Amino acid sequence: MALPPDHEPKGVHVRTILLGAVLSACVAYVTTYSDMVVKGMQLGVLQFAPGAVGSFLLVYGVVRLLRAFGKLRWMTPADLLILYLMLFASVFVSTRGFTEKLMPAPVYLNYYADAVNQYAQRFIPYVNPALVAFDPKGELKQPVAVEFYEGLRSGSLPWQKWMRPLAAWFLLYLLLAWCLFCIGAILRRQWADHERLTFPHTILPTRLLDESLARQFLRSPLTWMGFTLAFVPFLINGIHLAVPTFPQIPLLFWNVQNLFTSPPWNQMFGTSIFVSFAAMGFAYFLPNDLLFSLWFFFALTRLADVVAASYGIELQNMPSYPTRHYIGYQVAGAYVVIAAVFVRSGWGYYKRVVQSAFGKEHLPSTGEALNSRWAVWGLLAGFVGILLWCLWAGISLWLAIALWAIFIFVTCTVMARSVAEAGFLMTETSFKPSDIVGIFSAKQLWGNVSWTHLAFLDAIFFRDLRGMLLSLFLDSQQLAPRHGLRRTLLPLIFGVAIVVGFLAAAATELWLHYGRGGVNLYGYPNANVSWAFTDASNALTGADKLTPPSPLWFTVGIAVTGLLYYLRNTFVGFPLHPLGYALCPSWTMYVIWFPVLVTWIAKSLIQRYGGYNLYLRAMPFFLGMILGEFSCAALWAVLASTTGLLAPEFPWP
Repeated sequence: MALPPDHEPKGVHVRTILLGAVLSACVAYVTTYSDMVVKGMQLGVLQFAPGAVGSFLLVYGVVRLLRAFGKLRWMTPADLLILYLMLFASVFVSTRGFTEKLMPAPVYLNYYADAVNQYAQRFIPYVNPALVAFDPKGELKQPVAVEFYEGLRSGSLPWQKWMRPLAAWFLLYLLLAWCLFCIGAILRRQWADHERLTFPHTILPTRLLDESLARQFLRSPLTWMGFTLAFVPFLINGIHLAVPTFPQIPLLFWNVQNLFTSPPWNQMFGTSIFVSFAAMGFAYFLPNDLLFSLWFFFALTRLADVVAASYGIELQNMPSYPTRHYIGYQVAGAYVVIAAVFVRSGWGYYKRVVQSAFGKEHLPSTGEALNSRWAVWGLLAGFVGILLWCLWAGISLWLAIALWAIFIFVTCTVMARSVAEAGFLMTETSFKPSDIVGIFSAKQLWGNVSWTHLAFLDAIFFRDLRGMLLSLFLDSQQLAPRHGLRRTLLPLIFGVAIVVGFLAAAATELWLHYGRGGVNLYGYPNANVSWAFTDASNALTGADKLTPPSPLWFTVGIAVTGLLYYLRNTFVGFPLHPLGYALCPSWTMYVIWFPVLVTWIAKSLIQRYGGYNLYLRAMPFFLGMILGEFSCAALWAVLASTTGLLAPEFPWP
């Protein structure tokens, strides 16, 4: 379909890239400061990152104001889209997507090793010196580690000791980012053109960047009703922190467990009711069967705990994840089946892509971010680069192949699908690649060298996927042609934002840790590294045995997911979606199951009694809730990072 003349893909202003670089550095500082110092404002944990959205709304408002006075006419929708994408990439790389999880890792072992955990015997002798800021052959509690956690005692910040490990880990991140971009270039045509996924996270920017849609959206009373409904509670709660006598609007209603104090009901896993207007806004654009499946399967996991406890079954938790062991391994099986279904459903297309890479078939690639040959060979080159990095670090080749293949082609792909199809707000799983590999190979046999570096990989890459780039890459390829931006410019745009965002965030992290002491900052990144080395230590000592055996639940997950796909393909209107089963026990569902339930009820009523027309008319209200909640979050983040004011917890208590 031909684009309107004003949407024909054009070149890009160099000054837009430079402005984007400056804004990327600024937003990296604000989000890092907010995460680490304010603590309650987590602006990078969502795939539709509040820090990026709020920053872009500020830029967008300034641009519209200047254009109303006849200024800044060179700023086209394509230029605004570039700024939008660069802000997102910067937030992802600077917070939960990479840098925030990375920073404690190069000094953690030296500071926390003691006679009890025996890390000095199990891990430190096997560390590649280039990956840490301390000397593995030196004593424990070296100044570079002690001052990172406790603050500088004298002298200056030890920049030189950090340069090599930060460069080494950032190289691995760049290799992963390139692999994900190549996968995104391959998947886009199948998911967007053939399967017609909706990519819900592109709806709001499209409404803002398209002039005619923006005019209607911003002039709709429903938009500002939704905006006010979401903005005011966070504004009031922030004022309450500054003036305790000011009233507060609680967004956490209660812990459901408090209602059940006797067995077997008191064995139900953690369940709380949070209110998020932004989550309701996103949920409105999901298919009804998926909305129903998400909250239904979440509730089913809680009831399963009650049934298991009533029969006296011991309920063990999944290591490092907020779910039960028997649920976590079912999810792992579900992910494998879902990834296999992706390949099977698009087999004809993927076969043509591979054949075109070898010159056996011509696959038109006009307008794509990468042609099929570049995408396939680029993916192979990036994956080989990751394997070479792992061999250099000390991880065995077979283990590196297995772990990264599962991570990239199963975990990341399924989570990207959850965003592209389900509009999922957080890309958080319930298992690590090593959990799947451990089903087929004894973990104790992997050796100290591999487990030492696998613990680093778990902490920095594998365990917490929030801020994952693949979904952003896919969304960007959908947005680019709509707003006059050539997809071929995306690697340059993201490359600049990622490099600038990382440098700004890493410098801010070191300044904060050595200036304030890491023990006084946000504790999650350090806890994340701690969990990784605890799991590695348990695996080496055989203390991670789970009952009943994990292969049983892994097989159950495969069987249930296969059955769900069969029923959906056999019976028209079957209400249960396999993605709902795979995503139900994640931390994401723990915090948004209630907004999903409320939105499912509201949307069902709207469509039942008002039809499709009322659904479309109500859309600005739900988009307004997203804008309101994220705008207020950005406002408090800026105030907190510039004035030291306390800020309300976000995105959820």
